[in-house]
Amino acid sequence: MTSDSTISTNPLVDTFTYRVDPFDADFKGQLSWDVLGKRILSAASLHADKRGFNSIVKDGTAYLWVLSRMVVEVNRWPRVGEQYSISTWVKTSYRFFSERCFALTDAQGHQVGQVLTIWAMINSLTRQPELLDHLFEHSISQYAAGPLTNTVERSRRLRANSTTPLMERPTYYSDIDTNGHVNSIRYIEYLLDAFPLSHYVSHQVSRLEMDYVAESYQGDTLKLYLDPPAADHPEGVAEMRKANANDEETVCCRCAVRFAPRHET
Repeated sequence: MTSDSTISTNPLVDTFTYRVDPFDADFKGQLSWDVLGKRILSAASLHADKRGFNSIVKDGTAYLWVLSRMVVEVNRWPRVGEQYSISTWVKTSYRFFSERCFALTDAQGHQVGQVLTIWAMINSLTRQPELLDHLFEHSISQYAAGPLTNTVERSRRLRANSTTPLMERPTYYSDIDTNGHVNSIRYIEYLLDAFPLSHYVSHQVSRLEMDYVAESYQGDTLKLYLDPPAADHPEGVAEMRKANANDEETVCCRCAVRFAPRHET
């Protein structure tokens, strides 16, 4: 695991500090998933913008970063009133994808969580990924903080076996981001809403995997298929699909969530 001092002194790393206000917390007074997710996306955008490889317009066409995969592991969730920091850096860049890491630290500088993400830059017209080195005047690889490590176990191939949707949800105005599709963090909220509130009284998320497959848009109806956690399988595995014509469905994302017993601090 990377030491906090190594992260803080590396010029290729940016760190952003926040406090958990009451409206940033869930019903247990811990940093909520939607706020953490938005902070992660914001940190990535600010870091890229500072170095000149954020979303761009080239030859009249907009190119946009989209999140392809994300794995989040949290050992302890910051609580209301606590200060916390999110550090981010590029791990590597190759052809169509860029791999970005994050470290979540508390006010004492202890690392309490880490994130591994994979991003692609898509053509806003074709919605297809583009070769990264063809889009910029410089290579993103020069900003990769290679010596820094991230111990998150990489995402796996996920597939839910359930054939009956647990829940359905239309998409609305508030679900749509500036790229014109359902925000990446919304899918996490949909997944976590599949578990009853009583479950979160005694458990908290310790690991979450998201594999984003296809975009969904305002007006789509999303269906959640869930293989719930069991004694011999501690992770819940889910697929979110959107309904198409002729009763067909397209997988929008695949997910896995692991819970740990809640420890109040």
